[in-house]
Amino acid sequence: MIRISKEHFDSIAKLLTDCFMEDQLVIKQTKGIENPKEFLHNLFFLQIHVFHKTCEMYCLDDNLNSVIIGYEKNKYKPLKVLILSILSQFKLSRLLKSSDFKLYSQNLKDTSKSINLKWQKEFIKGNYYRLEVIAIAENNRKKGIFRALITPIIDYCKEISIPIVLETTTPENVPIYQHFGFELVKTIPEKGTGFCQYCFIKQP
Repeated sequence: MIRISKEHFDSIAKLLTDCFMEDQLVIKQTKGIENPKEFLHNLFFLQIHVFHKTCEMYCLDDNLNSVIIGYEKNKYKPLKVLILSILSQFKLSRLLKSSDFKLYSQNLKDTSKSINLKWQKEFIKGNYYRLEVIAIAENNRKKGIFRALITPIIDYCKEISIPIVLETTTPENVPIYQHFGFELVKTIPEKGTGFCQYCFIKQP
């Protein structure tokens, strides 16, 4: 495992773009945007700057064909994240056509109603580890990379006795997480769209 540094940002942004282009949530957020692939690369590149300063980011090796991003709640700095996110949005607005940025802002507002990022409070009162992103290049899947990425985090959380939380909007991911001991504790459907958020916890 290697920690992601600044020279990796562009490669990781490309990886995330390739992995999430067909994600249901991303499709909603980029609806109507003229060049969604270019937009996503710019968006992820700026988001990675925020993650770099607020989360842990690792690749399996220097091939940069996988990434795992997460944080421990007790070490998380919400105010810092807010300030960095505002700066990131400002930079994004300068990179995009004004029409695309307005579309994205509206899409983001609409999709925020579909995603509940506080669901874990129903189940966990103390510290936990949140997995924000797991991405593996398509031609490197089913080769044990997911296990290699997630095992150090599972071991760390067992050692300090805290649960791991994550969510996905991709139904195909549900059995993968269950295979690694994550329990599907909540399913949050969006009325009339078929869109669904699957919420998981892995106890230590």
